[in-house]
Amino acid sequence: MKRLFTYLLLIACWTSSLPISAQQSFSLNQAVEYGIKNAAATKKDLLKIADAEQQIKAVRASGFPQFNGSVEYQYFAEVPEMVIPKEFDPTGQGGTVSFQKSNNLNLGINTGFVLFDGAYLVGLKAAKFYRELVHAQAEITPINIRKNITDSYYTVLIAMKNKAQLEKNITVLQKMRGEAEQIYKNGFAEKMDIDRLDLSISNLQSTMNNLMRNIEILKNILKFQMNYPLEQEITLTDEFDVLFLQASKDDGKSIEQFNINKRPEYRAMGRGIELAALDVKRQQQGYLPSLSFYASFTRGLQSDNIFKPGGFWIPTTVIGLKLNVPIYDSGMKKAVIQRARIVVEQNTLDRSEFERAGNIEVTNTQKAYLNSIETVKEKQKSLDLAEEIFKVAQTKYKEGVGTSLEISQAETDLYGAQAALIQAQGDVINARFAVEKALGNFN
Repeated sequence: MKRLFTYLLLIACWTSSLPISAQQSFSLNQAVEYGIKNAAATKKDLLKIADAEQQIKAVRASGFPQFNGSVEYQYFAEVPEMVIPKEFDPTGQGGTVSFQKSNNLNLGINTGFVLFDGAYLVGLKAAKFYRELVHAQAEITPINIRKNITDSYYTVLIAMKNKAQLEKNITVLQKMRGEAEQIYKNGFAEKMDIDRLDLSISNLQSTMNNLMRNIEILKNILKFQMNYPLEQEITLTDEFDVLFLQASKDDGKSIEQFNINKRPEYRAMGRGIELAALDVKRQQQGYLPSLSFYASFTRGLQSDNIFKPGGFWIPTTVIGLKLNVPIYDSGMKKAVIQRARIVVEQNTLDRSEFERAGNIEVTNTQKAYLNSIETVKEKQKSLDLAEEIFKVAQTKYKEGVGTSLEISQAETDLYGAQAALIQAQGDVINARFAVEKALGNFN
């Protein structure tokens, strides 16, 4: 836990010393690291950790001696008097007498601290556990940032892969158009065949333009997830095909056993349960007596005029012990303790539900990963078949035994098969990441 705090603090310090525009090219891991360093959520976690540290200091200080000074001035516009009965007056007439001067100045200093209080000791321990809880919760933030950035990064790569495929298809169609134009000049084709190819090229170029604009939109989403300046360019250095090959290697991930303790959410829930249990213990300590020490030193001045010499200084010094013994509170402590126990039970149920959900998540993501790999194999077969059909249609057309309609249909099927394969490969990459995240393999 402490290493995490140190790591995050070093990240924050390093980031503050670097210009935010120093890097424009990012691999996936570099993008994740950049996002974690610059995310507002990371900075908030650092503030929460610092706040937890200060809470410990505040709780600890509450049991140490506290010193307070005081200065108080009073002016009696009407000085109070006391009645003297006749039987106490030597003259036998009675009357009034004043024992108070019109000006009063009191200077004092007092101190006090707890000698014994069970709730204080438990509270100090709870403050330390709260710090551990904040550290555990801070471990969740980088995982969430990684997921958001990874999803956005993959989405851009998939769009760029589609763009590259479109460029190849346009090149193929342009070559076909040149061949068709030559056949037309030789009198073995119709002008409509060339027009159809021009229309196909125009449609692909229009799709290309839309896709390029979408790529910029997707890059902006990635920049937002990374907290990268939107006005600056960004280049993705990882290649879609390389990531797919890496993701498609099972490496035993589809059968890896789940260790729930690797999930930071589960560890944070455990800390939450421990903290709630300490709150129960702290409330129970309220039934025990508490002992505290106090002392007070005061000097009071009474005078008709405090700005002139004279008057009377009256000293007061008090030292004492105070024992507080709870007797009866109408069931208030019992109700508070019961509520604290309910929180423990709720947190325990939440952790049990998370454990069940975690096991299901691992099982489902592993199966989805295997399914995505099989889907890629099927889509690859479909693409191979579509390419073969397209080649045959081209050959038949060149030899004069095929029609442009056959090429058009084969072309449509080919483009659909290409897009389906790219999407399936992207699903493999996403499914592999989902398995790693479910297993808790990201630190």
